[in-house]
Amino acid sequence: DVTRRAPERERERRRLNICFPSTNTSSSSSSVTTRVGASCSSRMKTCSSLTSSRRSGVGVHTMRKGMNATTTARSFVAKPRPRPGPAQSQCNASSSRRTGTGFSNVSNQVICPRPSVLLSSVPANQNGYQVKSQAMQTSASASSSYSTQQTSRAIEWDYDYEVQLAANLWETSGATADQYLDGREKESTREHTPSSSSENILEEKNKMTITVNRLITEAPDAYGVAHVAETHWRSFDATATVRAIAWMAKFGLRSSESDGMTEYANLGEAIKRLKTLVAKFSTEFSTRDVVVLLGGFAQLGWELTPALSDRVRSLSGGNLEKLSSQEITCTVWALGRTNAKPPKRVLKGLEEWCLRHSSSVETPQMVQVVWGFGQLSHRLTDKWYEALNSFHMKNLRVLKPSEQALFAWSLSRVGLCNDRSVGKSLLDAFKSSLRQYDLISMNLMLKCFHLMKIRVPSDLLAKCEVRCLHCMSKCATGPIADFIYRCVKTRHEVNMHTRVYIENLVNSKMDDLNSKDMALLMWSFAKLGHKPKARFLKRLENQFELLETQFQPQSLSLLIWAYAKLRLPVSRRFAESHYYMVWKQMSSMNMQCLANIMWSYGRLDLDVPKDLFQELMAHFKLNLKQCNSQNISNIMVSCARLGKRPDDELLSLIELNATRKMGKFSSQGMSNVLWSFIKLRWRPTEDFLLSFQKHFGAKLQKASPQNVANVVWSFAQIRYMPYENVMESLFESVEKNLDTFSEQDVATLLWGCGKLRYEIAPSVLRKFQVYCLKRARHFSLHDISLSLWGFTQQSVDIQPEVLQVMYEMSIKHLDASFHTEAFVHLVWSLSVRNTNGLNRGAILVGRYEKQLLETVHTLSGYDASKLFCSLAFLDCMTPDICSKLMKTIESRIHCYDESQLQSILNAAETLELTICDHAFNQKVQVAIAKCNLKGTE
Repeated sequence: DVTRRAPERERERRRLNICFPSTNTSSSSSSVTTRVGASCSSRMKTCSSLTSSRRSGVGVHTMRKGMNATTTARSFVAKPRPRPGPAQSQCNASSSRRTGTGFSNVSNQVICPRPSVLLSSVPANQNGYQVKSQAMQTSASASSSYSTQQTSRAIEWDYDYEVQLAANLWETSGATADQYLDGREKESTREHTPSSSSENILEEKNKMTITVNRLITEAPDAYGVAHVAETHWRSFDATATVRAIAWMAKFGLRSSESDGMTEYANLGEAIKRLKTLVAKFSTEFSTRDVVVLLGGFAQLGWELTPALSDRVRSLSGGNLEKLSSQEITCTVWALGRTNAKPPKRVLKGLEEWCLRHSSSVETPQMVQVVWGFGQLSHRLTDKWYEALNSFHMKNLRVLKPSEQALFAWSLSRVGLCNDRSVGKSLLDAFKSSLRQYDLISMNLMLKCFHLMKIRVPSDLLAKCEVRCLHCMSKCATGPIADFIYRCVKTRHEVNMHTRVYIENLVNSKMDDLNSKDMALLMWSFAKLGHKPKARFLKRLENQFELLETQFQPQSLSLLIWAYAKLRLPVSRRFAESHYYMVWKQMSSMNMQCLANIMWSYGRLDLDVPKDLFQELMAHFKLNLKQCNSQNISNIMVSCARLGKRPDDELLSLIELNATRKMGKFSSQGMSNVLWSFIKLRWRPTEDFLLSFQKHFGAKLQKASPQNVANVVWSFAQIRYMPYENVMESLFESVEKNLDTFSEQDVATLLWGCGKLRYEIAPSVLRKFQVYCLKRARHFSLHDISLSLWGFTQQSVDIQPEVLQVMYEMSIKHLDASFHTEAFVHLVWSLSVRNTNGLNRGAILVGRYEKQLLETVHTLSGYDASKLFCSLAFLDCMTPDICSKLMKTIESRIHCYDESQLQSILNAAETLELTICDHAFNQKVQVAIAKCNLKGTE
């Protein structure tokens, strides 16, 4: 025997020259062969019976040079590994009933539980190690895996053999067969004959498999388990595969959710090997093995392999009856944690099992069950209400606050949020445990109450504010913004002190504010009517520019909407940044976001670039069929306010779409659309106007005073007389609610009726005059001029006291700020109703002649003709004013129709030749002749 004849010095040298194991088992074997077997080629022939052991890839554990291998192995085996710390003990279900029910935050601040049954079948041995309770078969003829459903008979190890084998596997180089030959294997090799070579190989393989299972159990940490999987994977069977994944999960090895890379960067090869082994032994796993693997994959954050997903399909029917409540809980939790897509029959079977055994499932386990079903988007039946109310809702107070919040959130996900008794139980548990709640869990509970339509008492919300103030300083900006958002959603008026504190705290942590939280915070401030300080807005706008790549369309719309709602000043830099981000996110923008952005631009009166406006309209045109009535109304109003007119094709499509959906519009929406069409110089078709009258009349009781006034104004602008019953209904509503109308609304109604030549009922007209007499001091100059002109168009004379009050208020306004157009309307109204021998119009002209001469050239042709006729009728025309008015009229004479020209000619003939010469009259007559000629043609 070549090995027996090897010098003792050579064997000692090979023990001491220990190197780190290579991840490539073939290279490790070749290096060992080069190092040990090169001295004698006949050695390989002699050891042919151990070839499979050498090729099994059994690796090496790191050891300092000069240390005795056997001594190290004995100390390693005899010395118990310390108990796992708090992070590890969460996954050890044998420690207590609720161990492992901890929580960790996931996306959208949803809390995710950890499994409590992942290693429930792995008790601790007397030395502190974790050893699987199922016995492993040790007979050489057993070719199948060591399944977890075997008997619970304890494993019997020969201590000397264990020490020797551990020394050979953990602390020697890759020449495992050589080390065996140095010890007891040397004797067995001498006894082996060529006829028993295959039996020896099988026996060695079984010994290696047993050793691998032992090495996994004795591994001190996740690195040790991964090392065994990476170097000894050829000796793994189904049991070793399940055990390795379970132990890695027990040690708390998790994947980083931020970048998708494993927490231990050098374990990639081991993880790859383990997933390959799962696919290899997929058909050999028992039902409990599948459950343990699911829990391990979920705890480690791995995606399910196709082979394991196929085995999940077997979790139905009689297989589930073999599992305990803890194992069923782990199954549902793991399926939800891994975002698996099991068949409906599997989910239905799991649901039926949990429903049948709901009395035996503890409340913490039920939290994990409901959470798992929620993650799988599986809707539970109403039968669960009875089970929850009978066995679990009364025990909610024993749950931690994070567990209560998770349970409430999970119930809303599975559709169990319509039972009032369930909601009341959750509310009582929340109230009793409020002092222990953190801000994230409290926000989640408030969100669930809103989804369940459970009204939270105002006193409880006030206590939530106090609790928020206690927790706020230790929290990031996200939970703070979410809390005030939840308060607004529940219609709770947040205390001013809380608002200011939140503003200052967020200002100090502005660098941590992300795009979504920024939008929600500003939206909440807008809903509460809280205007932040200038320094806060400045820092916020700087942070807005830094988050350019993070903003989504919804956040952009909410942020600019808050600015518009609070009427905050918008800097040019902020506006340009917003324009760019909107343009960048245009393709992914829905119509609700587009409508909010357009409405905000219009309310803030921003100078939207022409190319951006065209892109917005093109996107609007492309998705017009997806728009609801409110979207159409807001977009049209914004276009009218911005003074930017879409092309005729788009306006025609909008009108057609609005006509079809007119019944879905609110009274305000219909009023806004009609008003916008008029402002954009687009005359609606007869079909649109008929549909408008029909549906607006039906919803008139819900119309606001401004809506009614805008409708009358719009009809007056296009000279369209509505049906008599529509106007009667309008003014019946006005008569009932006149006190709620603003001064501007009353002036608009009077002016509109004058334009339409609509005769207001005397009773309603008297109420208008009483209204003007009471609230004259609140009328603006423009409102006074429109109201007086409207009164002049009615058959009933205006009361002298009303006229005098309006006249005095107009003088106060003109003294404060002279407005030429309003002055013209006042003089025109006073010229029509020149009563009681008091020429109020002439008094006004004499009082403001200087201001009139300075601004008369700015008048439009229509206003110039009105002023010319008014002064002529009042007999207060001066040569200077007449000269300037004639120049204005001559320059715009082609814009007048025949009736206007005839009025100008009649007024000119009443003036003396010293004031108005004959040449002007001739020009007016020529213009009238041209109009007559056009009419004849």
